[in-house]
Amino acid sequence: MTVWKTQNKRRPGAYINVIGKGNGRLNTEIGRTLLPINTQLDWGAKGIIKVDSDSNFEAKLGHDINDPELQTLHEVLKGANTVLLLNNNDGQAATNADPALPWTFTAQYPGTKGNELHVSVKKEDDKVTVATLFGTKMVDEQIISVTKPGNLFDNEYIKVKLNGELAPQPSGQDDNGKGKQPNVPGSKLEQLQSDITVNLTGGTTAPSPMADLFGDALENEDYDVATTAGFDLDDPIHQILINQIKHLREDIGVKVRGVIPAIKDKVNYEGISTVANGVVLGDGTELPATVAAGFFAGMSSSADAAKSLTYVEYPDAISAYPKFSNDKTIEALEKGQIVFTTKRNETVLIEQDINSLTKITEEKPVFFSKNRVVRTMDTIVTNTEETFNTMFIGKVTNNATGRDLFKANRVSYLQGLMDANVIDNFKSDDITVEPGNDRDSIVVNLAVTPLDSMEKLYMTMVVQ
Repeated sequence: MTVWKTQNKRRPGAYINVIGKGNGRLNTEIGRTLLPINTQLDWGAKGIIKVDSDSNFEAKLGHDINDPELQTLHEVLKGANTVLLLNNNDGQAATNADPALPWTFTAQYPGTKGNELHVSVKKEDDKVTVATLFGTKMVDEQIISVTKPGNLFDNEYIKVKLNGELAPQPSGQDDNGKGKQPNVPGSKLEQLQSDITVNLTGGTTAPSPMADLFGDALENEDYDVATTAGFDLDDPIHQILINQIKHLREDIGVKVRGVIPAIKDKVNYEGISTVANGVVLGDGTELPATVAAGFFAGMSSSADAAKSLTYVEYPDAISAYPKFSNDKTIEALEKGQIVFTTKRNETVLIEQDINSLTKITEEKPVFFSKNRVVRTMDTIVTNTEETFNTMFIGKVTNNATGRDLFKANRVSYLQGLMDANVIDNFKSDDITVEPGNDRDSIVVNLAVTPLDSMEKLYMTMVVQ
């Protein structure tokens, strides 16, 4: 899908403009946040690694979720359902073999963290216990027969290669079911006299350029919100995100959004939210805006068109960092920035769910600066595109009956949004479906009124 100025498109597809006037997806999976890692992990696959709160972070990323290297990811996962972590790790994988053993062990991923892998092999009677250690922690254990070295399998940390010494055929019937075959003597495991530990070595890190990986991921991955949380304010990666989100939304028609810390340059775009300050956690950890932006990104990716993040609490936070005065808070809001505010009971809230749009025009009225409204518009556009692509392109004749079918589909969907308190006062007359300039095109005009959440109370109390 892309936007249109004239009816001159060559490729079949849905071309949808969203403009202001005057003053749900088919795929319901939301909560996917794209996050380029801002630290060097020295482990893990290069490219996108999907993680959620239940993931084995040590196996996938080489670190515990509470380690400093994953601090930003930790905050994103407080709100996101799934994080598409972009890892730029590359290099050589650690490896090693002991001549007394029938295997070569190689780390699953390149990077210097692979040099912390050790494989312990212990023989007891006719069994061999093979344990994989990552640092001092045992992460895998397998018990095999001395006659079946081929039964040792890869695990999440190492790959196992049998070095050409096949396991001897055990005593038993031959292939024809006749007679017995003796064990072949002299296998390495049978001859093993003492415990052996193999230390993997040679792992190196040669990181790939993050900017190149990020630009490709922004255009090709399936996500709701992308964020550059964790990166320094002067890092050029923020501008890469801004430019690509604008390109995707305006030129391609993919309604994704971005979250960045409040950089020096003004953004002024409804698809980008900027975060002005950070928080202090209950254990005293001070998270700057560059990291706390990750929490807002995760929450934004999980919020649907019926939800506002205004006054949503920041988990585990006890204070904004830094705390803004009333005047400073108003100044930041007028700049289109997300502000974390400390309340009297030591809870921290999102002051207002807004984006960076501050220049108001007839086509982008003031309510375009509210993220709930933007999510509503994006939801309608995305659902309309998916419905048209999956149910109508090439399947329905472009005549009055076919156009009425498409209108009926949209009316039903939009009435559902009205019932869900996403839009207001929708009537079937608010949408028209007409023939386009070409025989295979239609023109849809739609008027909707997105709802927002209560945010301000003005009351007068008369005491008699």
